[in-house]
Amino acid sequence: MSKKKAVLILGVFVDETARIKNIRTAEDRIAAMFRNNGVPVITSSAAAGKAKRFADTVSTLIAQRKNYDIAIVPLFGTWPSFLWQEIITRLLKFFNKKIILGIHGGSIPERIDKGAQRFYTAMKRADILFAPSTYFSSLFKNKGFDIRVIENPVDLSAYTFCIKEKIRPRIIWMRAFTDVYNPFMAVRVAKRLAEKYTEFEMIMAGKEGLLSDAVKTMAKDFGLNDKIVFPGYISMRQKQQYAAEYDIYICTNKIDNTPVSLTEFMQFGLPIVSVNTGGIPYMIEDGTNGLLVNADDDEAMFQKINTLINNHSFAQTIITNAYTYVQQYSETNVMKKWNAVLNERGNTKDN
Repeated sequence: MSKKKAVLILGVFVDETARIKNIRTAEDRIAAMFRNNGVPVITSSAAAGKAKRFADTVSTLIAQRKNYDIAIVPLFGTWPSFLWQEIITRLLKFFNKKIILGIHGGSIPERIDKGAQRFYTAMKRADILFAPSTYFSSLFKNKGFDIRVIENPVDLSAYTFCIKEKIRPRIIWMRAFTDVYNPFMAVRVAKRLAEKYTEFEMIMAGKEGLLSDAVKTMAKDFGLNDKIVFPGYISMRQKQQYAAEYDIYICTNKIDNTPVSLTEFMQFGLPIVSVNTGGIPYMIEDGTNGLLVNADDDEAMFQKINTLINNHSFAQTIITNAYTYVQQYSETNVMKKWNAVLNERGNTKDN
């Protein structure tokens, strides 16, 4: 019996020893899910630095070409990543491999407006296209592209649901301290809440970024030193601890597609108040499984948080609906979609 060929998964990976300090990419999660379900995989790359990762990816692609027929490749919006994808997919095409192209990154819609044709050409080179939400599927449908929706897998068993007897003004914000995640909005919301509730507290967790010092200075200027804690990047154990101790999760992103953090805190049992940017409205229906506000509208977010605090039965309905919604991200459901795609014959293209 011939050995079953592996699936080549390309992207940014982290080794086991570094995972506690690094955010896992969608490709890293997919590779782990495949292994858990008996699908052999080859991954590249976990090398440090873009140049080393590129060299390692090309080397793996060529050296392992007899061991795989299918390659999963991410398509991002930034120019360096796009150029990496162009070279990689052309090599895969040369070796006559089936290309499954994943469309990622909330900045893609804006970048497509500035250079649509190169994205369309790249997408036509793929045999199968997929995206983690209906956001991109809908975006490209009128351009003639069939994009499968395959959610980013979440190991839901790793999250313990936290029962909230009362919704208090105890808030979690968790992203990197960069402009795209708009941490300043979170601090402005905190100021409003601190003025209304003496028991207000907030965790602002995430990797240090260009705005870290400015955000902390803003919090100090607002007199929030004893109200906001900045623990840095937090592990799964810390997320679980904070989910038990705090009651509402907020999202202030300027750009995003399908934030994994939203699915995580839905599974933890925290009601979510989020901006309605990018693909987020495709995940959250306002008033049903979460609450939405316009981008950078801290007054509206403050009011929606008040609604959760003052209407416990409504908050519990939001929590229950969110928990039901997030079950579609389970590895069992996502793996069913991947099995269908992996067993499907793609249409070879010559682009």
